[in-house]
This record gives sequence, structure tokens and C-alpha cells, in this order.
Amino acid sequence: MKSALLSNVNVESIARQIGRHEVHIAQGFGVWTQELADPASATFSFQPASIFLILDGAELLRGQRGLQPLLAELDEHLAWIDRAAAHFPGIKFFVSTIDVPTRTLRPVKDERIERLIEEHWHEGIRRASAASANVYIFDLKQLIEESGRFHFYSNKRWYLGGLRFSTTGERLIAGEMERILDAQMVARKKCLLLDLDNTLWGGVVGEDGINGLQLSETGPGARYRDFQLRVRELGKMGIILGLVSKNNEADALEVFEAHEHMVLKKDDFAAIKINWSPKAENIAALAEDLDIGIDSIVFIDDNPLEREAVKSALPEITVPDFPSDTSELPSFLERVYKECFFTIESTEEDRKRTKTYLANAKRAAERTMASSIDEFLEGLRTKIFLTRAGEEDFGRAAQLTQKTNQFNLTTRRYSEQDLRTLESTRGGSVYIASVADKYGDNGKVIVGILRRATPDTAELDTFLMSCRVLGRFVEDQVLDHFVGELRRDGFSRLQVRFTPTRKNAPARAFVERLHGGRLLPSDAESGELIWEFDIAKASPVTKPAYAELVAKQLLLDEVVS
Repeated sequence: MKSALLSNVNVESIARQIGRHEVHIAQGFGVWTQELADPASATFSFQPASIFLILDGAELLRGQRGLQPLLAELDEHLAWIDRAAAHFPGIKFFVSTIDVPTRTLRPVKDERIERLIEEHWHEGIRRASAASANVYIFDLKQLIEESGRFHFYSNKRWYLGGLRFSTTGERLIAGEMERILDAQMVARKKCLLLDLDNTLWGGVVGEDGINGLQLSETGPGARYRDFQLRVRELGKMGIILGLVSKNNEADALEVFEAHEHMVLKKDDFAAIKINWSPKAENIAALAEDLDIGIDSIVFIDDNPLEREAVKSALPEITVPDFPSDTSELPSFLERVYKECFFTIESTEEDRKRTKTYLANAKRAAERTMASSIDEFLEGLRTKIFLTRAGEEDFGRAAQLTQKTNQFNLTTRRYSEQDLRTLESTRGGSVYIASVADKYGDNGKVIVGILRRATPDTAELDTFLMSCRVLGRFVEDQVLDHFVGELRRDGFSRLQVRFTPTRKNAPARAFVERLHGGRLLPSDAESGELIWEFDIAKASPVTKPAYAELVAKQLLLDEVVS
């Protein structure tokens, strides 16, 4: 991913540490405001998807005297950031908090204006983030507080080479930047599975009973309560939560209902496997129930033997080492979040994910009771809402391209800026669809990207769908609608691209059940396959329509405009 780094101190060595992404550095000392103010500057000409503003508080205030002039200059800087963010809505701006060390000797009674300055800046970027979807807070101050100023700064490097931060400080900044960039391109884990005894609470419920468990608001049991609070926060961000425990189910579930200090409740979990079967077996069954990949699961268990057994049977799963000191449990889960679940924001679809999977369980139960698949699908009363992607859709659409693997024809990964460019390019169109039924709304789960290859040939660049709606043949209806609109707009052929991966067999099955395609010569090295369909007279889709498709607007008028 292309990003730019602006600062009021020398940060070239920080940029060099970010190996997985292309980073642009503005040339010249302290030119960050000029770069922001000029839409034609080298920074914007680089066309970054993200811009990081890493600002040193001491240097930001160099030469200023008096509180009011300082605050006025900060407001001027904030105004430039606001203007740049408004002018370039497709770029994400990550603006750092500032740290202002005390540089003057003063009595204890005197006011510390450094704190006022830090708070004023933080409030300014907080307002900017709340007002602009593309402004984010990069919490440099927190990195400094966690590391300590003594470790984060280097007086020797500053006086000898103009480098404000120590090698430790630079490494922490670069690591946080890389984590943010990765989060925009790499699929995060989807599911956190938890053991119970000595994991969610201290003790063994079958032996100690509910009253004998360590779980409280104060004292040793508070570590488990604080751990549960962090788990609940993950659930609110859209991480699927599940339980896998060797236990008597009735005893275990009673703790959720009867213990006064339980933070988590049974309804917080999308899937529960509490029995005496091997945990790897339960995890595999749970993954099948949820229709997610084993590699999207993180499993936490205090027992090292159980952890090794799961890793041995399911090598794709992530199994962190449990802390030997359980007082570190809350901090441990924060590290797990950063390594496995980190995200720069959560969408509405993310936040309602647990409800979505609970609804899926009801669908699965109905499917087993139905006399046929046709009866089941017709009984769901599914609706598909299809529309051209707008500004409010690009975040979710980009997220789907980055994390969808099973039903994804090409697995091309796009950023929000990439999608805006595709949508604004002549002959390119981005579509998004949501799916709902009698059990609830699955949210925006389908993305399609069409390009004009020739005057009479359209190309399906990307076609993907969340695994949560697999098996309902809604993908067939969406493609059939595309074909009808393409035919209306004068296209006679449709090329469908498919790039095989280890995971996207469902996407290949979809292409192979289409009718009347011919396989074109393709690039053997990439493995990409291209089918061309003559759509002038007939659609390649043969599956019956089980859902009602609602097109919110005329979709393809602009494909050739």
C-alpha cells in the first residue's frame, strides 16, 4: 500500500523500517504544512492511500512564547489538516497526538502549560476525526507513555544528528504504522474461541462450585473480570466469540446465569461447544457451523497440553501462549488484539456479527427440518438489495475485498481509494449488495466490479460474497441481473475471470455451473482462467431465483458513459 509520512523532525529512518509498504517522505525540513496546503505537492502527487502526520511536540512549539499564541498556531495547523482531509476524501489521514516534555524549571505551584497544549491539540484532532470519515488519531502520546520518555527519545541522536526519537522509539512508531497499513489490506482473524476453567474464571467449576471460583470486582478474582471486559470489547467490534470447553454443560452455563460478577453472558457467544470431546474436534465442528476457515480462528486456553493438541491437529489455527502470571490476562488480550484482530474502525456489519451468526444457527436448524433444499430456500423469504457503490459503501466494499476468500473469483485486494478510482474511471463500475431474510439482515455481503473490455465486451473484474450467505444461490441472481443490464446497454459478451487459490473452490463451482461459456487462452504462470459468455440472447445463469432482487437504481447506465 502506498502511504506518505509527514513530520516536523527527521523521520527517514522510520520510513525505511516499513518494509511491506511503499512510503513517501517529503523532501526538506519542516515542510509538512506546505505539503498539506498544496494539492499539487509531491505528497499528493504520490497518490498515497494513507498519510501519517507524526509530530514532535517540542519542535512544534519551538520559538513560541505565551499560551495564547501557542494555541493560535496549533489551531492554524489543525485548519490545514481539516482542509486537506476535505480536499482528498479518498486519503486516510492519521494525525498524531503530541507529547510536550517540560523544558523549563519552575516551582510546583506554577501551572504546567504543556498539559494544556497537549489537551488542546488532542481535542482538535478528536473533533476532526468525529467530523471527517478519513481522519484518524495516531496515538503517539500513548506509545511514549507505555515505553517511557527515557526510552522513546534520544538526546544524543538529537544533538548529533537531528534525530528526535531513539531507535526504540522509531521501531515502535514504524510498527504501529505498519500495523495500521496492514489492517487496511490484510484480513484480520474473525473468531475468538475461549476455554472456561482457569481462563474466563479462576478455578474449576465442576470441583469448586460457583461460589468457589475466582471472579470478583476486587482482589485476585478481578483479573478474570477485567479479562472478560476486554473479551466483551472484542465482541462489540464484531469479533465472533465462541466457547470450547471440556466440562459438564449445565455446570458451566450456570456460571453465566448465576454468578454475580460474570461480565459475559451466554448470548455474547455465537457458538458453544461444552462437552468431553477433544477440543480440536469441537473447534473443527464449530468452524463448520459458523462457515468460517480454521485459519480465521484464535483459540485461548490455559492448559498447555490442550493448546499443543489443538495446534497439532489444526495447524492453521492461531493459539497464543497463555500468560504464566494470570495478573497479565488483560494485557495479554490487548496483545492478542493487536496481533490478530486489530482494525482501524468497525462497520455496522461488524458490530452486529454475533446476531448474524445466531440467526444463521436458526437457518441451519430450519434447513435440517425442511423436506428439500427448494422448500428451505423459498421459506427464507430472502431479499437482495443491489446498488451502485456510493461514498458510504467504499469502506465496507474494500473490507470485503481484503478478507473474503471462499467465494471470491479473483481475490484481488482493493483499498477504499482503489475503489473510488475504479468507480470514477470511464467504463468501470463498483456494486454492492445486502441480503436479508425472515431471520434478519446479513448486511452488505456482495461486491461486484465490472469493467468495459471492448465496446461490446464487459469484464467481471471482481465478484465476491461473504460466506455467511453461501448456499442460497443469491450470487446467481446478482450475476443474472448484471447480464440483463449489460445486454440492455449493448454488450453482447461477458468475460468472467477466475484465479484459483487454496480456499476459493466455492467460487470455481459457481463459474463451472454457468452455461455456455468458452475458456479463453490465459496466463499459465498466474493460473488465471477466463470464461467468455455470449449474453446477446441468453443468460449463463440456470439456477432458479429463490430471492427477490431489488435494484435501488438503474445500475449500468454509466458503464459506457
